[in-house]
Amino acid sequence: MHKVILYLKLSGRRLSHPVFFMLLALSLILWYITKLSYTYTTDINIPVRIDSSSFSVRCNVEGVGYQILLHKIAPRRNGVFISSDNLAVTPSTTVAGKYDISPYSLQNIISSQISDLKIKSVAAPVEIEFPRPQDD
Repeated sequence: MHKVILYLKLSGRRLSHPVFFMLLALSLILWYITKLSYTYTTDINIPVRIDSSSFSVRCNVEGVGYQILLHKIAPRRNGVFISSDNLAVTPSTTVAGKYDISPYSLQNIISSQISDLKIKSVAAPVEIEFPRPQDD
């Protein structure tokens, strides 16, 4: 029993050494950096501004972990600005003065402005209100 207690004391001293914890932290950081270099698929919210209306669009994206992390940490910096002239919209069937946005059109525009991620699908906002598009 005395040998076991002595062994535990010696092991405890070795584990409490600051060099051990510095190397453990370094190995965890390197492991995390390595994991971020892989390709992942996840859902992120991308802020979209159409003329004067702002909303968030949930997108299923594929990309390198670094890029996905940047979009999750600073979503406002990676926002998308769209002119209502470039969107395919249809008048809402439920609320007057609001419009339904084509998910396919929205996905194409977001993909063209965010080139570091592959936008696989877009959950379209239900309805949005913005000035009526002018028919020529």
